[in-house]
Amino acid sequence: MSNEASGNGSKTETAESLSIELNEFITGVQYPHPFDELAVSLCASAARYVFILSPRLDHQVFDNPEMSSALASLARASRQTEVRILISDSRQIVSRGHRLVQLARRLPTSIHIRKLPEHPDCHGEPVITRDMDGVLFNPGGSDHEGFYEPNSRASARKHLEHFEELWRHGTADVELRSLSL
Repeated sequence: MSNEASGNGSKTETAESLSIELNEFITGVQYPHPFDELAVSLCASAARYVFILSPRLDHQVFDNPEMSSALASLARASRQTEVRILISDSRQIVSRGHRLVQLARRLPTSIHIRKLPEHPDCHGEPVITRDMDGVLFNPGGSDHEGFYEPNSRASARKHLEHFEELWRHGTADVELRSLSL
């Protein structure tokens, strides 16, 4: 893996180097960068759904215009598209504001955010699953290097099943609802 893809280069250099590799398996993905660019790429290439598991919905990765635009485009593409976001703690995104929370408020039939109370199967590891074949995963949280698998049905299925199990235990968070005045 090049220095740029491992997080040692500038953001512009990384975007150029990653554009060559976006259809290939990549290991050693640093968090938050270039995880953030790969997240946008994965979400922008979705045809049906994106599932995001991120305990804090980190601003560095998820609160940017590119991510918001990619998910908005998906949500507006068809009635069958869906974005699900599962978080553990909403305090910071509520107090600071977050583009994806605003987007979920504007597109409530396509973009859903739930809060997951403590759960033994949730280890604070950000995971993005796209359709039935794409995964971006940062095992062990931000201290470990992640991987990007844009074409792996087996890996996507495993992460999708895990997400679905956690989603069933999640609940709507009143803190994330918009106030009608």
